[in-house]
Amino acid sequence: MAAENWPAGLTDESVNAAIDRLLRREDWDTISVKVVLRMLETELLPGADGSLRAHKKFVKAAKGEETYEVGQDCYLENGADVPYVARLQEIFVYSFASSEVYFNARWYYREGDVHEYAKMAGASGKVKYEGGTLTAAPSELFFSLHFDENHSDCVLRPCAVHLLDERPDGGFGPHEFFAWRAYEKKAVYPLEALPTKKLRDAYATEAKRGPAAKAAAAREASEKERRKREATEARETARETALSADELRALVMPRRHAEVWIETRAFNRVAVDSLVRCVQRLNGQKSFYVGLVIATKRAPRPYRLGKKLVEMSLQLRTSVGTRLAGLDTLSNDAPSEAELQRFKVPLNPVHMRKHMRKVQAAMSEHAEKFDEQDLLRRAEEEERLRRAREAEEEAERAADEERERKGREREEMRRRAADKAAGGGAAEPEQWWLSYNVTRGDASGREVAKWRARLLRFEKIAKATVAGGERENALRSMQVDQAADEAEEA
Repeated sequence: MAAENWPAGLTDESVNAAIDRLLRREDWDTISVKVVLRMLETELLPGADGSLRAHKKFVKAAKGEETYEVGQDCYLENGADVPYVARLQEIFVYSFASSEVYFNARWYYREGDVHEYAKMAGASGKVKYEGGTLTAAPSELFFSLHFDENHSDCVLRPCAVHLLDERPDGGFGPHEFFAWRAYEKKAVYPLEALPTKKLRDAYATEAKRGPAAKAAAAREASEKERRKREATEARETARETALSADELRALVMPRRHAEVWIETRAFNRVAVDSLVRCVQRLNGQKSFYVGLVIATKRAPRPYRLGKKLVEMSLQLRTSVGTRLAGLDTLSNDAPSEAELQRFKVPLNPVHMRKHMRKVQAAMSEHAEKFDEQDLLRRAEEEERLRRAREAEEEAERAADEERERKGREREEMRRRAADKAAGGGAAEPEQWWLSYNVTRGDASGREVAKWRARLLRFEKIAKATVAGGERENALRSMQVDQAADEAEEA
């Protein structure tokens, strides 16, 4: 490392000398990069806390084509045929080497590692379990509290370790392992019966971010997305108006179209969710019914459709249940009003309108197979239905606005009545001219009083009303009444 990258006051010579002294006196089994930096900081930079330590932590880090994140299990290089396995706990860089990525990891032990570490800790022989020498399956690992730091260069590839409460029966794929026991202080314990709080806390932490937890989180996210999608569709369905008779007729697939679609790969996509009008004969009488196509099936035997033999039939949902119908039973005519009324199958307006647009797009895609006039008719029908829906929505909006206007007027009338009651005393009636007494055989005074009363009433309306049209009418009436009043007085 270049001297200019060291903190002020340090040189390559002073750092190298301190590292040499440190390596001579420390235990190599416990030393790590973080321990070395902490000791160097204490010795060389007293009072400059943090100048050599990790300064940035990450949740994820990329290596090659793989992205590693905290909680990820991976293989680590050890120079042997069988690599180590560990779970990433931290990913970070040091302030003095921001391009070098390091990580802290929790180690999983293999069967041989358990016996070796127990021997290093002072065990007289191999580790025992349930009265016999400890053995493990080829895919079995042992949970541990071994936790240290390494450079990202030693990461080989991802893998998965499943932490279980009991011994599994198998069923794990390549690069998958399981651990149902833990090693601690020359002994092995089941994960469901760990002896220390430290072990139990570590196991609880790792169980929350293992493969099973990630799969459960993915399932929960998928289920949440499904519920959100269904709720959105339900809201759209509630806002959508019911399918009109014209829209139901536009959803009908006539026989001439079926003869075209049967020759394309789009037949199943177009046929399913379409309506069909089919003929049936009972006691020699011919009648028609409407059905919803819910699937396409292979016919029991080939039959003739026009000039060709086909082996396809339609599974229909009708008012009386499901049934199979051949394409040769389809009608080219639109269903009548009575036939649509007998069709009692519930339909989702949102879904059926999407299907209508999908069929229209498919017909445009295969335009060369359809008569140009038929395509034009379908496009005009779709446009007519769209305008009809817009007109219905506009009428509903106008009705809502009218209801709101009447509600405001009622509220205003209640408010004025309340203000009148709160004013106290009996107000002069607006038609007080009715009690005007005609004297001396002259009725002109009564007429003047009547016009003045009308003028007073229109003034009140013009001042109190919130509706623009009503205010304008009141003002216009006031002008007329004033003219009439002046004429009477004249």
